[in-house]
Amino acid sequence: PRHSAPRRRPHHFPMSIDLQFQPVHALAGGAILGVATVGKLLLTGRVLGISGAFKGTITEGDVSPWRFAFLGGLVASGVLDAAFDPSQTAEPLPDMARVVLAGLLVGAGTGMGNGCTSGHGICGNSRFSVRSMAYTATFMAAGGVAASLFDTNKSLGVNSNHSALSNLNVPAGDELTKYAGILAVSAAAFVGLGALATLSKNKKHDGDDESKQHRTISLVTEALAGLVFGVGLTISGMRRAAKVSGFLSLLAPSFDPSLMLVMGGAMAVAIPGFQAANKKMEKPACECSFSIPKNKTIDRKLITGGVLFGLGWGLAGLCPGPAIVSAAAAPSTKLLAWLGSVALGMWGQHKLVK
Repeated sequence: PRHSAPRRRPHHFPMSIDLQFQPVHALAGGAILGVATVGKLLLTGRVLGISGAFKGTITEGDVSPWRFAFLGGLVASGVLDAAFDPSQTAEPLPDMARVVLAGLLVGAGTGMGNGCTSGHGICGNSRFSVRSMAYTATFMAAGGVAASLFDTNKSLGVNSNHSALSNLNVPAGDELTKYAGILAVSAAAFVGLGALATLSKNKKHDGDDESKQHRTISLVTEALAGLVFGVGLTISGMRRAAKVSGFLSLLAPSFDPSLMLVMGGAMAVAIPGFQAANKKMEKPACECSFSIPKNKTIDRKLITGGVLFGLGWGLAGLCPGPAIVSAAAAPSTKLLAWLGSVALGMWGQHKLVK
């Protein structure tokens, strides 16, 4: 196997991208995503869903501070990545019309289905929600159809004839140590915040002071969850639209199964966290109750949302979380146009349904 250079990606992307299979990066990044998911859940009681955090502000005008803290953490992860790797440039994206269409579909789909790869894909499946499993299967299938029929690999500059599986890439020892350190420090930070919340409960003070302290810890947790999740997206490679397209283009020789390992790594950490929330904790450390979705209905709206989201995801290889982090790290007109289209799609779907 080939050992990777210290940097995660080339500074300038060639016209033709040869994908690499990076199982260790995928599992390590996925585990970090899982730590962010569990930390946010056990401290704030809220499920980590990026499109949900985005959608509430766009469609309902909800300006709850936690939304901005979490999304701000995602942005901060991109800014920090750019600071550590200032030479990076945005990877190629499809033409502008396709980018806008993909964004509109993703916005409308996540609005109808109430989630994307984080809220349903990681969190929903980790709590064994049949509704989330149905949604995930739907958007995966729709994404595969869109990527294959409309040759997303070609639009992203991916060499479909180059085998990713035969081009194995594993991190060098120092890089692997760095990933393990990030995982350990992230987990320790959430544990520390939980200890602060517990200490605040045990101290004698009036209810207002305790409430203020818990609100502050909750907001810090949200920001940390966004930051850690963004780092996980970068390490796993899921910020790269080309990697997503490589996974969704199932029939191409360039098929890259890394995304499955990312999901597996995240769920391996998240499943015990959701089990703890369900069976061992009466309430989260900083809030009065858990806000875990109770809806179990699999209806036309859910499936239609999954189809729309999957089609948009497959057309451009972009999802809200990775796009937010990438736009902060290496902004481009197309990335910003995609994010604007997602917001418009969410708003339009909400108005039409309403």
